Amino acid sequence: MYSYSYRPLTNLDQNLERESGHTVSSPLLFDLINDLSKEKHHEIFDVMPATNDIVNAFSDFSCKLYLPGCLHELRGMHSDKYDTCNKLHRALIKNIGFYKNKKANLNVIFLWDLPNYLDKNIMKGLIEYLSNHIHENVKLHLYIHTRQQMPSSPGIYTIMSDGKVSLEKNVDATIKCPLYFRDALQTLLHPFTVKRSMLLANGMQEYVLEL
Repeated sequence: MYSYSYRPLTNLDQNLERESGHTVSSPLLFDLINDLSKEKHHEIFDVMPATNDIVNAFSDFSCKLYLPGCLHELRGMHSDKYDTCNKLHRALIKNIGFYKNKKANLNVIFLWDLPNYLDKNIMKGLIEYLSNHIHENVKLHLYIHTRQQMPSSPGIYTIMSDGKVSLEKNVDATIKCPLYFRDALQTLLHPFTVKRSMLLANGMQEYVLEL
């Protein structure tokens, strides 16, 4: 049995069809999924909106999916507004929904390419916040852009049943890429450390991090 919880924030929940997107290979992601035990219970967090595809991807597992659909809300957070730990923590609770008295026990976290777009202080605060809701064997999956310019907004990613990841076409505009290399990434995402990485054909570096 599996369950999922999400808060429908926009009509993306209903309209997230891959009309203008394409699929990409993501070997480390599917290695991560294939290594999950079918006998154990898992708690999985994804910043993307809930869709049938993500629910179906884990339908064979005993798991709880946390799908708050908070990608754009997190992207819109900036350090000048959330300039204290309390302000940042309250905003993260509002957008994600994990509370101290109702902790999750996450063992898989999907951030996709969101870390490329967050202020460093917001990113560090997000990791600190999630660190209060993780299993000791948690795995964190993400993509890092490696070119000077990157799309001006995060992509919309969906795990497909055919061993591919669907990537919604981004807007044509580009912005300067922070170009996080391994050491900088591990500092930003402390206490997580890089366990595996791979350069993908689309120019992004795929990472799996653990404690």
